[in-house]
Amino acid sequence: MLSFKYIPRQIEDVLAKKKRSNRAEVLFGPRQVGKSTLLEHIVKDQGAHYLTGDDENDIKVLSDPSSYLPLLKDYPNLVIDEAQYIPGIGRVIKRMVDNNDSGCHIFVTGSSSLDLAGGVVESAAGRINLFNLWPFSLEELAQETSWLEVKRTINDRMIYGCYPAVINEPQYAREYLIDFVGSILYKDLFNLAEMRKPTDLRKLVTYLAYNVGSEIKYATVSSELGISSKTIERYVDLLQSCFIIKVVPSFSRNPQSEIKLGKKIYFIDNGVRNALISGGFNPIATRTDVGALWENLFYTERLKKHSYLKTGTEIYFWRTRFLQEMDFVEITDGQMVAFECKVTPRVRGKSIRAFRNAYPDCPIKVASPENIDKLLSE
Repeated sequence: MLSFKYIPRQIEDVLAKKKRSNRAEVLFGPRQVGKSTLLEHIVKDQGAHYLTGDDENDIKVLSDPSSYLPLLKDYPNLVIDEAQYIPGIGRVIKRMVDNNDSGCHIFVTGSSSLDLAGGVVESAAGRINLFNLWPFSLEELAQETSWLEVKRTINDRMIYGCYPAVINEPQYAREYLIDFVGSILYKDLFNLAEMRKPTDLRKLVTYLAYNVGSEIKYATVSSELGISSKTIERYVDLLQSCFIIKVVPSFSRNPQSEIKLGKKIYFIDNGVRNALISGGFNPIATRTDVGALWENLFYTERLKKHSYLKTGTEIYFWRTRFLQEMDFVEITDGQMVAFECKVTPRVRGKSIRAFRNAYPDCPIKVASPENIDKLLSE
């Protein structure tokens, strides 16, 4: 039974539509982002059998083809949740698809791509359709209410983010996010990776939260935190695999004047980021990190848009050795577009001019809360 009013997701029509090819639908995304709710909505009028990697009995069922293959004939839909905990899940999916003569619609979800993605892609090649589900997008919220309402509450999105629990029960947003960071956020990290020093991971996550949107150099972080660069790199990869952060590389076609190997790190959700820092839920009017909050929110919205539309877009930042900077450069099929993030729609002259001189054919758009609807709808 659905606990809250259901808010439609951008990818549900694609997921619900039975593909001509016999494939399983594999849905990745952070914990508590609504994967199970989405699938429950899709199959609610058809009937389904559920298995989960969180249940030992279900894992036993999925370890024996004579136990799980008959399910394909007994149910129109088969849902496998938290599949990252199921040994050999890629081979299981391959066998299911190859023996799916009855047309059962197979759905698989995972809250970490760390082991699941590699195992699935390698073992079930050509038998899966891969999707990502993120916290609610502003477009989804606007479809449910209006862009006027989304822009009216944009400060809440910058502070509390877009997780379903936050949207559905905003009065408990702070408590939910603190609990999420205190327990759930680290669950996959500790379960899926060998953690010799969990405190080092917590220190790194907190450091990244305080430096969101700033250029990161592992050697500098290593010196400040007393953690080896190799460990930092491994933890960053782990955090990406568990859908907590995203690394944005630098864009450069002129190594003499432009930063080539830099990187910035953003959080998948503003609310999770803010739960990690002191004063993270303070009102916008009292904060000194408003620019970083808006930059992080805008980045995640562009990420969601390109992910759902499967545009193949690559997102970079641009910076010169003279500290001129463009927040984001997107490249889609060889076409470039640049974005400068501003909480208020004013233009930073030097950086705009420098980028325009370097890339005169690239459009530059100033992204502010005032025009976010246009930038996400076009």
